[in-house]
Amino acid sequence: MERELREQMVSCGASYYQRGYSVGSAGNLSLRLPDGHILATPTNSCLGSLKAERLSKVTMDGEQATGDRMSKEIAFHLAIYRQRPDCNAIVHLHSTYLPAFSCLDSLDPENIIRPFTPYYVMKVGKMPLLPYFKPGSIRIAETLAQ
Repeated sequence: MERELREQMVSCGASYYQRGYSVGSAGNLSLRLPDGHILATPTNSCLGSLKAERLSKVTMDGEQATGDRMSKEIAFHLAIYRQRPDCNAIVHLHSTYLPAFSCLDSLDPENIIRPFTPYYVMKVGKMPLLPYFKPGSIRIAETLAQ
């Protein structure tokens, strides 16, 4: 099962990269494994060239178990997994359009994406604007956990 999940993560990463949802080494993916560990993209990895055997396997306590060095962003993934036991995967992308979008004056900080389909309203609801934190900051994890 773990091998299949590793291959799926590599495939998803390549798809996101090819569609321009992430560039360079920006963004990261993670998923909860059946054994309770977290599988995540390693630090400085490009989603377009992931290798299944090199993915980071991390404990829920943030300890590196196997694979390449874990991303500094793993703390916020773990915070979400702890807060939401029903969450089994996280896709964190750096689209080239999002920085420009986040600078718009017309954004409602309580709900930055206006409802555009019933499906979006049912599945996402409201999307608040979060403050900027330096990548890897523990404050990202604390804010997202809230």
